[in-house]
Amino acid sequence: MVDIISDLLPSGHFADIEQLFMQHHLAWFFSDHVVTGGKHFMFSHVFMDNGQVVNQRFFEPVRGMIPEIMKRRKFVGVSRVRAVLYTNQGKEVVHPTHTDIPPESELAPKFITGVYHVNTCNGKTVIGDQEIPSKANQLILFNNEPHFGTTQTDTDTRVVINFNLIAE
Repeated sequence: MVDIISDLLPSGHFADIEQLFMQHHLAWFFSDHVVTGGKHFMFSHVFMDNGQVVNQRFFEPVRGMIPEIMKRRKFVGVSRVRAVLYTNQGKEVVHPTHTDIPPESELAPKFITGVYHVNTCNGKTVIGDQEIPSKANQLILFNNEPHFGTTQTDTDTRVVINFNLIAE
């Protein structure tokens, strides 16, 4: 089941998120891969990993998103929160299909994936045969199933926040 929630955050909270991610406040870290292999790259910033906050300073606006997400889908914990920034490469780059939690893991069925679009662009998230365009302040929630993203060609950057949530 794929849920698409437009206008997840109230305008003031969204303005804080937009300012944090789209201006020069946040440090981005280069990764020479998006999932595995290939010549894909991205920049990321990890806020939480294995249920532990990594960067308290910038986590507060992101932490405030969690109650809003919980209104849409129940979960008991947050495993990882990571922001990803893709640069405009002059063409659409289709990243490899993957699941956030390996399907062979006994924990895989207990996870929900959330993809929050910080900005509007022609990049997209694809789950099965459903292509979902990046629209600012939009959240996609789905069970831990195969999906992929693409880069954009109409803006300098595409920014998403990925949530790995532990289901009840």
